[in-house]
Amino acid sequence: MSDAASVRLASNAWVGALSAANEDNWRICVERGLWGSGSHRARQVKVGDEFFVWKSGKGGGWFARCLVTSEAHPPSKTNPAPWKDGRDYKYIFGIRILTESAQPFHPGSTDDIQNITGIYNIMLGQFPLLSGTQAELVRRLIGGVNPPSEPEDEVKEAENDAHEDELRQRPLLGATERKQLILARRGQGVFRSNLVKVEKSCRVTGLRAVEHLRASHIKPWRASDDREKVDGYNGLLLSPHIDHLFDRGWITFLDEGHLKPSPRLDALVLQSWRVEPDRNPPPFKGEQQVYLEYHRELVFKS
Repeated sequence: MSDAASVRLASNAWVGALSAANEDNWRICVERGLWGSGSHRARQVKVGDEFFVWKSGKGGGWFARCLVTSEAHPPSKTNPAPWKDGRDYKYIFGIRILTESAQPFHPGSTDDIQNITGIYNIMLGQFPLLSGTQAELVRRLIGGVNPPSEPEDEVKEAENDAHEDELRQRPLLGATERKQLILARRGQGVFRSNLVKVEKSCRVTGLRAVEHLRASHIKPWRASDDREKVDGYNGLLLSPHIDHLFDRGWITFLDEGHLKPSPRLDALVLQSWRVEPDRNPPPFKGEQQVYLEYHRELVFKS
């Protein structure tokens, strides 16, 4: 059985924290194929378990995905912990690195809970045992930084690319207008400027720091005419994980402001991301409701 298959069958998934002040420890982990923990929880680690590494400190984030290759055991005089950092290592166990990120990836946090994984940041240094859903979400991040694309994503991107090429070649379209229409595809330029005059925060997470929010079209960019592409009423400011759900039709909004999940969406996704459909946001303006009707009818996975 391959390493990847073994991990898929693993009964448990754990997280160990790599301190930014002790980055040399990782070199030893790689060379010796070992991990050490100061937590008594580590005694529960078994061969075949999945193990993720979180790099703490400035610039921290998800860093590596490993397979546990030996049972956890206390260090001894004949088999001491190889890290000379003064820590009291309670248990050490063997690891095989499956994936190591070139740079740590941090999914961002709201109220000290990671946006994508739903894990409390304070837990990461406590050798936590992850739920199956949390492990799958971290696995997706480690595997490719962003969640894997859905089958229709490639089709949508091809349509967007073709439409952008059409805009670039369209005669009688001024250079400034052409630039703004193309920037709108990426949630930038005039479209974003117009949007922040209408929306001030993410309607689901409540986050008001607009620099961390995505400018998402309600009626998709490729389906909008030139005016609609840059219309601030044709957009929402959304936290990245909410944008992921909205753009793919896994959620939509009713005119009175309430979130409506797709009946085809696994409820565990909303639970793990702390998404509360019962929030009571303000109703949408009439101009926004026109675009939302399009989203509910032609984007939403009903």
